[in-house]
Amino acid sequence: MRNVKLVVLSCLVLLMVAGVSSLALAQAVQVNPRVAVQNFALVSTANETIRLSDQKGKVVILNFWASWCPPCRAEMPEFQELHEELEGSEEVVLFLVNQIDGRRELVETGAKYLADNDLTMTNLLDFGTVGTQIFGIPGLPTTVVIDAEGQLAGYVVGATNKATVLQMVEDAK
Repeated sequence: MRNVKLVVLSCLVLLMVAGVSSLALAQAVQVNPRVAVQNFALVSTANETIRLSDQKGKVVILNFWASWCPPCRAEMPEFQELHEELEGSEEVVLFLVNQIDGRRELVETGAKYLADNDLTMTNLLDFGTVGTQIFGIPGLPTTVVIDAEGQLAGYVVGATNKATVLQMVEDAK
């Protein structure tokens, strides 16, 4: 009986390690040929309306997230670093896109998480129109990069890091 428990425990540990590894190994996918992204407008937590069309000429990074999502929270420090590096850039802009579902994620829970963790990125509130209807994101987190012409250049489904996103930005130029 003890050997069975040991085997089961070993299998669970291996599955856990494999799951964590798969999060760490999320690969960026380049879109070729690129496709135009439908224009959209979302309101930020600062009550500012942000339109994709207003970003024409800039590479746009969108990080779809929710405060209840552990991989989303894990990648936030690197996104904050990236935000600070890009702040004031005329070439690249980064937006968080908070996936509000009215149950697990509320406007208040997302805003509280960002405030509690000193995260200053622009947080756009998406009630399903952009993440679900335009991009059809399969899960959180998902990061997409849109080139300066408004075309989808690349994406990552799953946790990512600053280096991968910067490479996606370079590939989008």
